[in-house]
Amino acid sequence: MKILLVHPDDSIDVGTWAGIRWDFAVDLGWSGRHWYAEQTQRLGFRVFSMYDLLDHAQHRDRIRQLLALGLGQLVDSQAVDWWDLFSPNLYEPAEQLLLLSALVEHIPAKAEIFATRPGFLRKALSLLLRRAGKSSEIKSFLPERRPRAIQEISRRYLRAAVTLRPAQIIEICFDKWDLDYRVRRHFARSQSAASSSVTLLPSAYGNVSRSQIAYARMLPHRQFLLVVTRRNGLLPEPPANVNVRQLAAYAPGRSRVRDAEFAQLLMRWRDVERLVLEPSAIFSVARELKVFDGFAEFLKRILRVRDAWRNVLALEPVTAVLSADENNPTTRLPILLASAAKVPTVFCDHGALNMSFAIRRAASDKYLLRGQMARDYSVEWCGLAREKVIVGAPLDAHGSEAKPGQITKDWIVLYSEAYELLPGRTHVFYAEVLPELCSLARRTNRKVVIKLHPFESGRERKAIVDKVLTAEQRNLVQLREGPMTPDLFERAWCSVTVESSVAVESTTHGVPCFLCSWLDVSWYDYGKQYAKFHAGYQLHSPEGIRKIPQLVERISITEETRQSLRTVIRAEDLESVLCAR
Repeated sequence: MKILLVHPDDSIDVGTWAGIRWDFAVDLGWSGRHWYAEQTQRLGFRVFSMYDLLDHAQHRDRIRQLLALGLGQLVDSQAVDWWDLFSPNLYEPAEQLLLLSALVEHIPAKAEIFATRPGFLRKALSLLLRRAGKSSEIKSFLPERRPRAIQEISRRYLRAAVTLRPAQIIEICFDKWDLDYRVRRHFARSQSAASSSVTLLPSAYGNVSRSQIAYARMLPHRQFLLVVTRRNGLLPEPPANVNVRQLAAYAPGRSRVRDAEFAQLLMRWRDVERLVLEPSAIFSVARELKVFDGFAEFLKRILRVRDAWRNVLALEPVTAVLSADENNPTTRLPILLASAAKVPTVFCDHGALNMSFAIRRAASDKYLLRGQMARDYSVEWCGLAREKVIVGAPLDAHGSEAKPGQITKDWIVLYSEAYELLPGRTHVFYAEVLPELCSLARRTNRKVVIKLHPFESGRERKAIVDKVLTAEQRNLVQLREGPMTPDLFERAWCSVTVESSVAVESTTHGVPCFLCSWLDVSWYDYGKQYAKFHAGYQLHSPEGIRKIPQLVERISITEETRQSLRTVIRAEDLESVLCAR
């Protein structure tokens, strides 16, 4: 039996492997169920993705169990569990190894296996096959290349210069080389501590800051302190009751005590590797693949970040913490430190749903979720303790409903996503969706507006659009970068996405949203939850887009639906939540 493994950077149609008849081909990326069905019929052998092998509930439980293995083994003097902080770095390799483990079961013992190119996935599969007692030889069509470091770095910087804005490049450089503020601390302006009690708002990103400040606006009599770990968290013109600081201003200098603590924790880490990780079949392979090699550097840098947050809590009169991101280690730290000091901690999500609750232990005392849909998902799918959850969205200063009849509904808005993070093949997604949307736009005399995610490059997306559309179709398309603007809802006849949380925003604004469910392979099951609460309508193939006019006519977005997606908390209830553990 001959098996082909197609790397996410390759295509089954292009390369020396094209034209060979395989018994089956496995995409190590994701192209969508419709595409695999077409390729299987065209090529005469089965083509599928390793992501098709997922049992979502089982996968969730296995990741949760893996990430819990090291808990309680590396707790420092401040009650911070360093395995807990490091574990987000393991999400991607743990998921890939679990997927490859499922693939091993589909590979016969004596199969001939070929990969389009070498890399992490090929090496990982070879190790897993060997442990399963199967032939572990995987031949590669492309040779292993070891480019000189300077050439590789130069290419990486050139790609960044082409796709990113200067401010993004500077931010990335600081995140990479000055994560612990050794440089930035000398330039951050220090200010006197707050004169009265404050609620701490820790943030690393603009959308996190916006979510936290939305709650702060509801309590104008209460003082808030927004402390950002990076410039991306800063917002123009915060409300009068929100003071803004940079964490770099609180960063400490060198400390012998911290150096000694680092050495002690690193010694304990070696024991964790030997006694906890090695017995795990998945993590023992991960060790061979050097997945854990970054822990020492992570520990060294984030220890200084921990002490910066310790200074915030020591110098500022913090009486509560309100955080919209407890998954990022740099903003999870103040929650852990505050909790150890018996300071109330409250989480308020900056998105519609949050899968991290399913695989990571809760860090906050209470969880402010925006509606019954989020509560149902967090409790029933993720297993978050019911008693920790409070339904309560912030007041929307801009209103939550479009004004019908006042503006022409002449847009079909496609909310694009950073599909490569899956890794998905964006050109396949666009090639299946955009021609159908353009055809729909032409029939209904509308335009297609592609709203890009902040992680997407407008230049790269434009190149894909130009490639998959004719010149006539391209004239119907407009790409939009930057933050969300009211006209995206006001002029939208309908919206289209795969699993973006904008489905909820569209629905609350009275805009029907359609989910390209044939492209959705995520075990998070966001799309299913949106559909369950009528926040999105699932389409099961590209041809389903042709039925949108009839579906729009039948869809009625009721006030009950809106309330289930977003229920505003009363100011007095928010005050109560921030005051009680």
